[in-house]
Amino acid sequence: MDDRPPGVDYYGLPRAGAKAWPGRKTASTVPYPENARRLQDELRQDIVLGMGHAFNPSRFIPFVMIHEFEALLFSDCQGFAEGIGQETLASDFQAIRDDCSGPEKIDDSPQTAPSKRIAKLVPGYQKPPMGVLAALEIGLETMRSECPHFDEWLKRLETALR
Repeated sequence: MDDRPPGVDYYGLPRAGAKAWPGRKTASTVPYPENARRLQDELRQDIVLGMGHAFNPSRFIPFVMIHEFEALLFSDCQGFAEGIGQETLASDFQAIRDDCSGPEKIDDSPQTAPSKRIAKLVPGYQKPPMGVLAALEIGLETMRSECPHFDEWLKRLETALR
């Protein structure tokens, strides 16, 4: 049995019907990162409307990550490879990043999600432990500088905490 917590995948979000996510249908018509912003804005509006007057909307700052966490690891392909003890794969990771025009764009289908691409190169890839080791090697500042949508959300959180 898989003991990982359930996640929400952008590609799996319902576009129509009673379970459709706010903004999901129209998000497909615009490029990244506008599609993520559209989902965030419409999700926020839906939550604020549903929660009523007692809800403080300034405390709800949604972040829709179109890609998996592993996409952030492509912020520094050399650091990624070193972090998981696979230094020889740095150029392979870089080729994936270059082919997709940046880390935040590495998730164009469920079959080519970042973790799927990594698993093809790293047999036995384990998301939590290896992802954490790579993230520690890369560092948050590098991820922020290479992933503008992610950085934008963190800035909003930092501003809200002031």
